[in-house]
Amino acid sequence: METIRRKFARAVMAVAIATGASAAVAQVEYKVPGLLDFSGPFADLSKQMVSRDAVIKWWNDNDGKKLGVKLTVKNYDTRYDGTVVASMWPGILAEMKPIVAMGLGGADLNALQQRLPNDKVPIIYAPPGYGFGWLPNQWVFNARATYVHEWVTALTWYAAQNPQKKPLKVAFMSTQASPAFVDFIKGIDKYIKTVLEPKGIATVVATEWIDMQPVDLSSQVKKIIDAKADIIVGTANTTMAAAALRAEQLHGVNIPTLAAPWHTIWPLAQAMKSYTPWEGHMVVTGIASTTDKNSKAWQFYQVLAKSYGLPAEWNPVNMLGVSQGILTVRAVEHAARKVGADKLTGQAVFDALLADEFTEDELMGVLPTLKYSKEAPFPLQGGKVRVEWVKDGKYQLATPNWLTIPSDVTKW
Repeated sequence: METIRRKFARAVMAVAIATGASAAVAQVEYKVPGLLDFSGPFADLSKQMVSRDAVIKWWNDNDGKKLGVKLTVKNYDTRYDGTVVASMWPGILAEMKPIVAMGLGGADLNALQQRLPNDKVPIIYAPPGYGFGWLPNQWVFNARATYVHEWVTALTWYAAQNPQKKPLKVAFMSTQASPAFVDFIKGIDKYIKTVLEPKGIATVVATEWIDMQPVDLSSQVKKIIDAKADIIVGTANTTMAAAALRAEQLHGVNIPTLAAPWHTIWPLAQAMKSYTPWEGHMVVTGIASTTDKNSKAWQFYQVLAKSYGLPAEWNPVNMLGVSQGILTVRAVEHAARKVGADKLTGQAVFDALLADEFTEDELMGVLPTLKYSKEAPFPLQGGKVRVEWVKDGKYQLATPNWLTIPSDVTKW
């Protein structure tokens, strides 16, 4: 009789599994360290970036449960200081034994990039990358290409929209206080001079190096006006962007700026209580636009807001965290399907990131389809962006469809 009961129990369980019924599946727990900044220069950003944790909780309750995998996040305050990251990392490895990690930005990237192949821990980043990180065989995976890739795509699009300005006259405004800010100016300058200028599409007419936290840019903007610039590129923090806008207003001009969504329009318009001063200005993003509420990404965000603690309204910064979270869980998911829930390692996640394509659909519309290679820590082919701008006082999409990043961007 006991043997019959056991056979019946096994048969019932087999049917439940085969039919997708909610039979209890033991979840193997893996720990994921998150590097953030709660007491340094990017503390405000980090408060929004914890949205990535909500994605992981959602995944645990859904696909993770089906696979038998549970991811537990522990965030560490790095103060956005490379020396702090370097000193903390051995302890993080010992405590967490991670199969994947989520980074914040340049400080932890510089501290960890060269040691990750030995540690066998892939780290996923949300923002665009930099030219100095464009190296082969990296364990760093950016969800997006570099700032240069994204911004030259927007510049090329803008030039095409304004054929009467041909060649489009570009002015740079950035700082030499950070290698990252020099890097993207260097890369865009090379692309314009080697690709766009020979075709008569765009030319560089001015380069103004300014302080990281400028107070008055009236003299620098006057030089840009005198150079008859059509667009300003490089105001990559809110202080620069605000100072540049004030200087334009002082001189009675409106020269569009181009930056990332968290640099200019959205954060400053929140403080100003109006988008009107930013009429004609642009940002470019490699993730779903927060101006588009008819998207799969918006529907997904509503799930996170309703059940996983995110605010009702999305914004460009918390969507950065969402993009990082969704790529992280899909990488683990692909690896688990290959090696099994109980055999996950950093190597398995790394191999899955390199081997597989991650579709826009499985990335919940937050990111376009991604395919990595050993040649770079970001997708080299098929990257896509959207441009947002302020038109008629409204912050909106300028390009409803994805723009494909040109394939002729070379190292700088």
